[in-house]
Amino acid sequence: MNNKLKLRSFDFQLATDGSQKSSKVPATLKSVQYKCQIINNIMKTALTQTFVSNSDNEYSETNYYFPIQEGTCLESFEAKFNEKTIKGIIKEKSEAKIEYQENKQQGNFVSYAETSTEKDQDYCKILLGNLPPNQKVQINLVFSQQISCILNKYFIAQIPLQYCEDEVSAKLGINVLTLDLFCTGKITYAESRGYPAQKKVIDDNTVKFDLSQALLQKDLGFQLVFAFEGMFEPQVIFGSSKIYHEDSVKRAVLPVSSSVMVSLIPNFNEEVTKELDDVIRAAIHKGDDVFSDEFQQKMNSEVIDHLNSSRSEFIFLLDRSGSMIGQPIQKACEALILFLKSLPTDSYFNVVSFGSSYEKLFQSSIKYDTRSLEKAINQIKEYTANLLGTEIYKPLQNIFKETKIDGYNKQIFLLTDGEVESPKKVVQLIRKNNKFNRINSIGFGSGADKYLIEESAIAGKGISKIVDLQCDLSEIIIEMLSLCITPTLDQFQINYDKNIFESTYPSMTNFPCVFKDEVLNIHFFFKPTLDRSSLTESQKQISIEYFDSRKKQKIQKQIQLEMQDSFNCNPELQQSVFKIGKQLFLNENIIQEDCSSSLIQQSIDYQLLTEKTALICVIETLNDEKKIMYENISHSKQYTNQKDVLEEIFTQVNYLASNSLICVEDLNTQMDTLQNCKKGSSSSLKSTTSSIFTKIKNFFTFSKKSSQCPTSSNLCFDDKMNYIESQKSCLKLQGNCQINELKENLQKDYNQINAHELEQDKCDENDFDEDFKNKLPKREYQLLKEKESYLSIPKIENLLNLVNSEGVWKFDEGLIKQYCQKNMETIKKYSSKFKSQDAFMTLLIVILLETYYAQQKSKWMLISKKSNNFLKSQINQSEDLIQIKESIRQLISK
Repeated sequence: MNNKLKLRSFDFQLATDGSQKSSKVPATLKSVQYKCQIINNIMKTALTQTFVSNSDNEYSETNYYFPIQEGTCLESFEAKFNEKTIKGIIKEKSEAKIEYQENKQQGNFVSYAETSTEKDQDYCKILLGNLPPNQKVQINLVFSQQISCILNKYFIAQIPLQYCEDEVSAKLGINVLTLDLFCTGKITYAESRGYPAQKKVIDDNTVKFDLSQALLQKDLGFQLVFAFEGMFEPQVIFGSSKIYHEDSVKRAVLPVSSSVMVSLIPNFNEEVTKELDDVIRAAIHKGDDVFSDEFQQKMNSEVIDHLNSSRSEFIFLLDRSGSMIGQPIQKACEALILFLKSLPTDSYFNVVSFGSSYEKLFQSSIKYDTRSLEKAINQIKEYTANLLGTEIYKPLQNIFKETKIDGYNKQIFLLTDGEVESPKKVVQLIRKNNKFNRINSIGFGSGADKYLIEESAIAGKGISKIVDLQCDLSEIIIEMLSLCITPTLDQFQINYDKNIFESTYPSMTNFPCVFKDEVLNIHFFFKPTLDRSSLTESQKQISIEYFDSRKKQKIQKQIQLEMQDSFNCNPELQQSVFKIGKQLFLNENIIQEDCSSSLIQQSIDYQLLTEKTALICVIETLNDEKKIMYENISHSKQYTNQKDVLEEIFTQVNYLASNSLICVEDLNTQMDTLQNCKKGSSSSLKSTTSSIFTKIKNFFTFSKKSSQCPTSSNLCFDDKMNYIESQKSCLKLQGNCQINELKENLQKDYNQINAHELEQDKCDENDFDEDFKNKLPKREYQLLKEKESYLSIPKIENLLNLVNSEGVWKFDEGLIKQYCQKNMETIKKYSSKFKSQDAFMTLLIVILLETYYAQQKSKWMLISKKSNNFLKSQINQSEDLIQIKESIRQLISK
């Protein structure tokens, strides 16, 4: 559901921490060139960045972040410096870090890259260490990824862009963005959103774009929307990749690994395809943000109706801690009751409330009907904020452990007004359980944990909101519910020849549901040494069976593993397909606590950046002459944010820990690096980090007193290592000075710094959703409220309280008299046009809602959809529902 790539202010940043008054940019991004290629739903981006040192006499370090979407694969990293091109190598992360530190201390020009998560966005974090003065370096990156879809109707490609401040480059046209689109079927639509583009149609299947003007914009994003004939039929593309290894014997034995990817977009909106085409294309033409929640909400209310095709188990996770006492818990319970009344009829539901402990409304989720709804409402009305603290992890863990109801996905709505312990652990728990579960989170008030709310929704593939205590919470929750109602493909059974495949992604034993706005992508990895050309016809057959909740039936698809000729002659595409699939496979499995070394080895074999690996690229090794130059000039250290300072401190401490038997002179070198870290920190951190350096200085002092190690200048490297082996007690810490205890003490300081940083983030960012500032009541709404009082029209809450789970209002003559005093007998005659008086009553209330509460439509929109379905089933065959509705509306308004 989170199709839109969210960018933050420090994306691509090359400067120091903004909190420093006199920050100096260590390097300038002189030019960028993007060459993008899309083939069906695979996109490959080749990005060339040219950096120029801003210093005449300093070696500097530049850090920057390149935002990436889930599953994005870094295929290659190359640096071009002094006419030489050096390729980066993926290694085990700790090994790469140590190699980077060693090269940097020796003065070598070196680069390092790893994956990093900042707030709610994943990044590729890239460091350029010892960028020489007055020099330029060209970094060439190649990324590939599967692209997503919007409203199950169009593919959507999103490219995060780097804006170059260099005006000369812009005027000379050095910055370039080109995109080639190729599809196996005839392209029926292909447009960029919001940017002028030179578009050249080559043939029915190929379109080329020149979008270089987009690089002059500062909003850091670009989208391409396209569709082609046959996109709803399964697509088959083979993949292959050479295995990287320094051992040539292994390369000879196992030269290539192969895979095949099967893709399918569910055609959930087949009935309204024309209406969607018209609305989406008009919005893109105007430059509207078709990925925003507001646009999606509009589509769900005006064009799409998934209410009858949704099969979900809805669980509301409600904060009942002490901070919710008074108006917050009252508003939350009112919103929760309306939420339950608005659920699709084919649902299960439960409410789990939490504080220091947690309570379940029902022991397990119960089938949604009028009886279970009334029972739930009666108990919710008794809820108070009496559960003390705010502990989310355990109730969430319990929800995930519950047996999945066959054929129903879980939609979890979390509402909290405070902070929780270990929010990162909560997010990790959600990420591990997002195959059958969607997490949607609401932060209620300025005290809500912004990190938890946003990151849990990202990890749970849901949506998030942070709202003011004074907002209409009921409206917000119903809007979120309407976005989350979705058809699904589930209960998958996939049959294939297990003699030729060694693994799949996703795993066949835990195959996920497919929700709206998702593409079904299955990667099959062939066994090593298998020759694809030797496959028999039966081995090329894959059978996929699943339940389609929209069609309410099981669907079977027979897929032949044959690739089109246009793909066979594209080895780069095949490499991308394999690496994307293996990247997704490793991302899911390598984060497990029991991660095996074989997974790390696969990351290295296929040169993939994961949580356990990093990239190292030694761009230039200094010769003797340059070493002298390096030692005689200063080396500045620049940081993009405070977290970089913290991470660098702990990199160095871990370096000390992993090399605890090194000599005092080497320890002093490490101490110098730590002191540089401190220089790069903001003033708000210096007082807190001072304790870290005091502890490390004490460690060094103790080490010198208790050690007789010779200095590194007295022995060559081999002699020194032999000496160290013979002196196992050298620098061995005693009592409280042991390295593990040192690290524990440092961890306490780190936590204190990190807590300060998070608190600062909350102070710096606006906790109010700008959208709600635009939804303040207008004068017309105030006049309506006065009119309600004069005419004795009940409050909207009172009307909605009377509806049952099917969107039906029971016949009540008293209410009819209240609304229709002048025309009561005439209006009552219309009841004969329905099979039941309840249907007539339901129509009357829907008309009243549309007449008097149109501005609050989002609150009753889902209920009215259920009501309309009921009315269509109840009206007599010869009658016209629209005409009856209009006649009653005119009588009421008189």
